[in-house]
Parts: sequence; C-alpha cells; structure tokens
Amino acid sequence: MIMLCLENIHSAVLTSLPGVIAAMIESRVDHIKLTLTERLYFSKDTKEAAYIRRFLEILQLRPFALRLCRLVPVDMRLPVGLLSLCTTYLIVLAQFQQ
Repeated sequence: MIMLCLENIHSAVLTSLPGVIAAMIESRVDHIKLTLTERLYFSKDTKEAAYIRRFLEILQLRPFALRLCRLVPVDMRLPVGLLSLCTTYLIVLAQFQQ
C-alpha cells in the first residue's frame, strides 16, 4: 500500500515537473526583459541602446512558450489539466462498472 502511494506521488511529480521548469524559465526571461529595459533607460551609448532595443523587439515578437508537439502548452496549468483528465476518465470508468 505504501509502495503504491509512493509510486503515485513519483508519477505526479514527474508529470508536473516540466510545467514547473517552464514557469521558472518564463520567470527568468521576464527578469532578463526587466534588466534590459533598465539598461536601455540608463544607457548613454546609442549603439548599445540600439542592440538592446532590437533584442527586446525580438523577445516581444517571439515570446517564450514551451509546447509539446506544437499543440499542448507546457506550463503550470499542465499538472492541473492532467489531474482533471484523469478524474474525468476515472468517473467514466466508475459509471461503466455499474
């Protein structure tokens, strides 16, 4: 019984880990954007300001988004979606048992 519980916890952690890591990366990208914006504001070099502005435009055009097979977004909603899916199928299976 304890072993089954530990296996379930292990499976839950493994399925939610990509969402947590994607959220951490997204947070880091936001921090980089903020740092570059501050650097742009205080920069006196026009060449450096142009590079920063160009990079911020690229980040705006191509925001960070991790997707599985270009279909399923991998973020913090992934574990909740998997739990919802499992619960739905568990209810369907329970109804077929009766």
